[in-house]
Amino acid sequence: MRSKVTFLLLALNLALFGYLLLSEHPWSATARIEENRRRVLGPEAANLSALAITTRPAPDAPPGSAPATLRLERRGETWFLAAPLDWPANDFAVRRILNELQFLEHETSFPVADLARNGQTLADYGLDQPRLEIAATPAPAPAGAATAPPAPAFTLRVGAASAVGNRLYVLSPDGTRVHVVPPSFGAAFGADPAALLAELRSDQLFTIPVFEARALTLQSGAASVRTRLRRDQTRWAFEAPITTRAAKTPVELLINDLNALRVARFLPADPAPSAETTGLAVPRLRLTLEGNGRRETLLLGLPAAPAAPGDETVELHARLDDRPTPFTVAVPTAVLATLDQAQTDLRDRRVLAFDPARVAALTIAPPEGSAPGPLRIQKLDASSGAPAAWRLTSPALSAPARADAAVVGKLLGNLQLIEAAAPRPKASPFVSDAPSRVELENLGFNRPERTVTLELAASETSANAPLDGPSTLVLELAQPGGADPGLYARVAGQPFVYAVPPETLLLLDVAPLSYRDRELARLPEATRITRLVLRSTADPAAPPLLDHAVTDAPPPPALATLLAGLRELRAGRVVREGFPATVPVDGVEKPWAYRLEATLSPAGDGPLVLSIAERAGGGTQLAGSERLGLVFTLEQPVLDALWTLLQPAAAPAP
Repeated sequence: MRSKVTFLLLALNLALFGYLLLSEHPWSATARIEENRRRVLGPEAANLSALAITTRPAPDAPPGSAPATLRLERRGETWFLAAPLDWPANDFAVRRILNELQFLEHETSFPVADLARNGQTLADYGLDQPRLEIAATPAPAPAGAATAPPAPAFTLRVGAASAVGNRLYVLSPDGTRVHVVPPSFGAAFGADPAALLAELRSDQLFTIPVFEARALTLQSGAASVRTRLRRDQTRWAFEAPITTRAAKTPVELLINDLNALRVARFLPADPAPSAETTGLAVPRLRLTLEGNGRRETLLLGLPAAPAAPGDETVELHARLDDRPTPFTVAVPTAVLATLDQAQTDLRDRRVLAFDPARVAALTIAPPEGSAPGPLRIQKLDASSGAPAAWRLTSPALSAPARADAAVVGKLLGNLQLIEAAAPRPKASPFVSDAPSRVELENLGFNRPERTVTLELAASETSANAPLDGPSTLVLELAQPGGADPGLYARVAGQPFVYAVPPETLLLLDVAPLSYRDRELARLPEATRITRLVLRSTADPAAPPLLDHAVTDAPPPPALATLLAGLRELRAGRVVREGFPATVPVDGVEKPWAYRLEATLSPAGDGPLVLSIAERAGGGTQLAGSERLGLVFTLEQPVLDALWTLLQPAAAPAP
């Protein structure tokens, strides 16, 4: 027994030793050491703060050609070109160069001290006057880090290509070894300083994305007109020249368009064009985009080339506000038009901004003294989870009535969708931002055609905080009459007057029956319809047009639709209160044409009786209920079922 335990423990020890052996990978550590031995640069290349790349002219260059030096600096986390111009660097191109330096490996190397013994010098390898020198400055240690001597600056010299294999000779920073490196290292820096400069220059102008943008300022240099927009949580608003709402989507699309602008070409530095020539002394537009703790400003001047009719872009002289380097930028004509008309194109065209869920009541009033008087629609307290219920009150109603929630919801949606619209071509939909009293009277606001009052309840949660504001909104719609057929709108307490489509008045009916609940009656579940009789009122003694005893057998489709419509009696729309003897059919008063009677079980208050008029043109058929005291139109399925029952198919020809 003891021997078995001993063998088991021995096997476990062997398994543990094997696991440790495999996990440690001693051969991989050897490979890493060998890899590090092949690295040309050490840890000093891991974190650089500045680079100077000097390219000497080729042997066949014109006499007098001078070396070209390109300097890069890291400011914060961003790289910039410091010479020959001050400009943001292309981050991807800089990272590629840094990676080439950090991971540069030689294929072989030899000491400089051996060159003399072989009768050679650095000139044989192009390293006495190297065509490329890369001077690098390591970044200092961050504040608070452990004190350590800063890494010294170093210079890497790149010489000629090798005779075999097209490799490059590189002199180590301390000058003691010559490394043979792959040609890809030289390709990363290129032979042409101008091409390298073009690659390292960033062509991006604005770097603040739309989700970070906090404000946008547009200023015209000629007229000194300043337009400023500010974002408040998820909304945008004008701060200048007026205070009003801005349209979120157009503003954010404009910011995306600004971020898409790129440098078309840099202007020559010698001779540099004057600010008067480029139009940047008094720029056409000054665009400032503000983000989180930073701002970027672009100046747009005169066109760099004449634009032909139909061109989609205009090339303008431009300059960044904090950079002296002038350049040109191709601006889409649509974007330029939006910038020139920002006060109109970026403005929120909605006349009313409110949350329909907060509306507790609304009142629609016709002109003062007009019938039928103001209509009030009030929300009733509903149990949790139940749909909202509304009540109608009006001088035209004998008693308060239920409103149709769907119709009220559509009304609130229509109010939200009222937008400013230009009354005529090339006219502004924003008629006035500071109208005088005389102007308001001339537009008809002394006796508005409609006055809509919205009473808003408080927000239920803090998430609706931006919607908090006035507890009452009053919208006035006016028509000046005469030669001006336009319709104008204003909100009480706001100085703005908008032009709106004239058909907006049709959306604000003051007739209370237009909003009355379409569900007129509903039979209890326990109540059954046992018999259905349809008669013509023209000859009451004639046999009924329909006499159907309801059984458990499925009725014909048309009859089934009619029975379902009687169980839940709904109106297409309520026409009038009361039960008259005649109703209008195609403009002519006529008596009721049919009488529909449904026998109920249990009988309750008696049979369900509807009086039905002749079908009018356009698919309208009136029905009336003496018990309900209403005249209404039939819904389309019931109307079609009646047509089928009243117009049976003709008998087939013999």
